[in-house]
Amino acid sequence: MSSIREQVLLTTKTALGSAGTPAATVTRSQLDQIKQESLPCYDITPGEEKVEDPGEYGDHESVTRTLPVTVRAIVDAGAAEGEDSDPTIDLDDSALDPFYVFAVQQLLGDASPLGALVNDVREMSGTTVFRPEGRAIIGLEIQFEYIFATKRGDPTQKG
Repeated sequence: MSSIREQVLLTTKTALGSAGTPAATVTRSQLDQIKQESLPCYDITPGEEKVEDPGEYGDHESVTRTLPVTVRAIVDAGAAEGEDSDPTIDLDDSALDPFYVFAVQQLLGDASPLGALVNDVREMSGTTVFRPEGRAIIGLEIQFEYIFATKRGDPTQKG
């Protein structure tokens, strides 16, 4: 059986790829490997997990885990600019807003599938528009924090 951490990440990927998604693909930790033909996409990257014993949601039989997760929405800069990917053109970041709205609704909204796995999901930071040098893409970063408890000594069991 996979760890609760892995189940949370898989559920995040599934939620971002569900009906109504603005993304063509959803990848995990592949920011440097994303090909132009895979755009628009979401890319999910977990951060360093923090374990508290027992922590906010733990007890003598469980520990609280905090997992930061970065969700990046990446779109083709050429498509965002009407197929003109000249880097001197100012980018219109409004093309990223549907990705932001969908991600927040899927991960924090009332119908979020994460509720069965986590105790809390928090949006931790605003959005950052980025354009990597040498790539004809623009992107948006959203930082989330997942808080959940697992059994002490068994990360596959919810605490």
